[in-house]
Amino acid sequence: MPRLKGADRRTLILEAAERTILRKGLAAATTRDVTSDLGVAAGLLAHYFTWSALRAAAFSHVIGADIERSVTGRMGEAPETVLADLVDGAFSVEADALWRLWLEATELGLSDALLAEAASAATDRWHESLSGLLARGQSAGAWTCPSPDESSWRIIAILLGLAGLCLIPGSPLSRDAATHHLRIAVRHECGTSA
Repeated sequence: MPRLKGADRRTLILEAAERTILRKGLAAATTRDVTSDLGVAAGLLAHYFTWSALRAAAFSHVIGADIERSVTGRMGEAPETVLADLVDGAFSVEADALWRLWLEATELGLSDALLAEAASAATDRWHESLSGLLARGQSAGAWTCPSPDESSWRIIAILLGLAGLCLIPGSPLSRDAATHHLRIAVRHECGTSA
């Protein structure tokens, strides 16, 4: 690693941790994986982060970037387009790593307080973003959604459940079937054909 200021080193370490957890998952990733990615000794990482803090920060950043890319960064677009894209891409192969992170964060959070806090904050952010999208669509007349807040919780629960089923090796639930079920749930919540 080149000679950098502390803040720059922290950023490089965090970026390496993000790549690592996306590639290996939260449960399988290790500090050795991160330091190997950076080409540095483990002591350098330990100088800037505990493993728990680094893993939680990497998870938060990866999920935050996904929420930004899929919802909050698309405020200028028609809400029905954003919602349709969410539904259509929810169970793509590219989404698998993110779903695994969500599910692992929930499980590992039982014994890792920092990861539990990060998962809770990410869930709140996802809920706020989806609620905002549903409210925007309601205001624009794209759909009728009596309670965007409540609808977003139900949609999130369905997303997580279907994603978990899709990730089971040999699952009888195909990605297309999961998308179909999600589309029905969104239609039920919003009165839309998403």
